[in-house]
Amino acid sequence: MTQLPRRMLLARRLVLPLVLVVAGGLLTTTATQSVVRSPDSTAPAGRPNVVVIMADDMRKDDLRWMPQTRRLIAGQGARFSNSFAPYPLCCPARASFLTGQYTHNHHVWSHREPYGFPSLDDSSTLPVWLQSAGYNTLFLGKYLNGYGKQPLRDGTSSVTYVPPGWTDWRGSIDGGVPVGDPMDGGTYRYFDMTLNVNGTLEPHQGEYSTRMLGDQSVDLIQSYAGSSDPFFLWASYLAPHHGGPREADDPREVLRNDGKTTQIVTPAVPDSARGRFDAELARPLGFPTERDVSDKPTFIRTLPQINKAERQAMLEAARQRAESLSVLDAEVASTIAALRDTGELGNTIVMLTSDNGYFQGEHRMRQGKTLPYEASLRTPLVMRGPGIPAGVTRPAPFLSIDFAPTILQAAGASLPGSIDGQGRLGVARNGGGGWGRPVLTESGPRETVAMASETGTKLRVPAPKAAAGRAYSTGVRTENFLYVEHQSGEVELYDMRVDPGQLSNVAGTGSYAGEQRRLARTLRDLRHCAGAECR
Repeated sequence: MTQLPRRMLLARRLVLPLVLVVAGGLLTTTATQSVVRSPDSTAPAGRPNVVVIMADDMRKDDLRWMPQTRRLIAGQGARFSNSFAPYPLCCPARASFLTGQYTHNHHVWSHREPYGFPSLDDSSTLPVWLQSAGYNTLFLGKYLNGYGKQPLRDGTSSVTYVPPGWTDWRGSIDGGVPVGDPMDGGTYRYFDMTLNVNGTLEPHQGEYSTRMLGDQSVDLIQSYAGSSDPFFLWASYLAPHHGGPREADDPREVLRNDGKTTQIVTPAVPDSARGRFDAELARPLGFPTERDVSDKPTFIRTLPQINKAERQAMLEAARQRAESLSVLDAEVASTIAALRDTGELGNTIVMLTSDNGYFQGEHRMRQGKTLPYEASLRTPLVMRGPGIPAGVTRPAPFLSIDFAPTILQAAGASLPGSIDGQGRLGVARNGGGGWGRPVLTESGPRETVAMASETGTKLRVPAPKAAAGRAYSTGVRTENFLYVEHQSGEVELYDMRVDPGQLSNVAGTGSYAGEQRRLARTLRDLRHCAGAECR
């Protein structure tokens, strides 16, 4: 079964708003009856299932738009307050999730050719390792950028390709089907996504993809619950990433103060969510923005101040992003309900995270990511499951490269020596750990300055030539500092203890000379680290 009958889906949509979920020992009520359920903490014996719900371009502070997620996952588990995407860009971050490696080791430097989906060696990744350990492995939604559109390494089409290691594969294609074909749908079309279901294309025209993927998540859980083998589900949503179709209330192209234009991009949202946060959201989350950028690198220093028309467009985008996340929030609740109804919740680790953060005005960045500042690097991460106490906060860093070893830890599987990350299951369950290690930040060739597709700013700042496979900018994020070296020779250093907004670059100042030297040495050690060296 690949999808619940539409009649059943409609019934589920009508019933869910009538369900009152009280975390802990749950009281579930419908319009006609009340049933007291056992506490979720009563877990059956055996290795846990793992469910990872991944948003796309979700900021850490975007969790405010997802109250059910906060209650059902964070309220019943742990919130990691220092979760980072070392390379904050969709494709490299997802490759790090799959491999447990920094970008300089998995070599997926960009979503653009010659990188993207085909540049990942998918023969040795998390699903392959989990399947070998006896897990059913389930994938749903957005994969690596270019899947379906870009050919495989041997030149053949990837439209119906199923990567190794997946028991049940339902990946959305980014293209690769002729225009007008009934199967012509895409990842970035919110109402027209086409899934490759185990090698067969399945169109979903007219269905809002967030809700459709939520329905498919329920279907997968129902299909694999009760199996003698545990399951791993990676449910990868598009929200709140921008996508079509263009809607009447979307921002129009506006003029910047330097005479160039800005096109602020937005996600598509269903009518039922439209306007949901208009009264609550009065300005983009990144405002007030930085006024003096004279100490920033050239690609920031050349950006003009954000004018009133741009700010209004950015506000509309922020509202639509929040609206799209509120729809995802309902699907998180549906996923938790499916786990509970099948008896699997007590023995399932559930995580919600994002591939990277997102700018909403910080440092004059209208939109986008990639740069090694907090809005871009930080991601949300909440986690519940067996042995994880309810309502705790964990300050120890959790990186994109830590998902694979953490999930393998939970599965009782061995960790390949190629993994750069650290298993954090013990931290989730027991706390402690502190920072304990520096975080390497990377951004690859062309990405730091060629950000037009990400920001909508039509930014055209000439970049120093970057050799293939070499990062344009690398840095070190510690508990107290961010230190970054750009290939242009420009350097940034921020004291996070007194400047959490990263407004004052203290690189080159005498009082920080010793700290800068120490961080530069640490960066030299990390820049080419591999495996245990990174840990």
